[in-house]
Amino acid sequence: MITRIVKVKIKADDYDNFKNYIGSFVQKVRNFKNNHHADCFADLDDKNYFHVYTIWLTEDALSAFRESELNKEFKNNIQKWSEKPYSAWTIENI
Repeated sequence: MITRIVKVKIKADDYDNFKNYIGSFVQKVRNFKNNHHADCFADLDDKNYFHVYTIWLTEDALSAFRESELNKEFKNNIQKWSEKPYSAWTIENI
């Protein structure tokens, strides 16, 4: 399985926008073909940092998601709500 982690710092003014959006986004990702899990966690030290985890059955499944309208919407929202560019990692589960 492949895990994708996105770390983003949300601007204080857009905190509520993000919080209202992320639950729906995570649910849609969970229903995306070949998704194993999706979740969002708030950082303990800075409430404006969030970590979005998605777990995919294969690299091809992640690639299909990356090309999807759902991911494009997510990236557009994150870019306008984030304080600085987000960081992302793709790792293979052992």
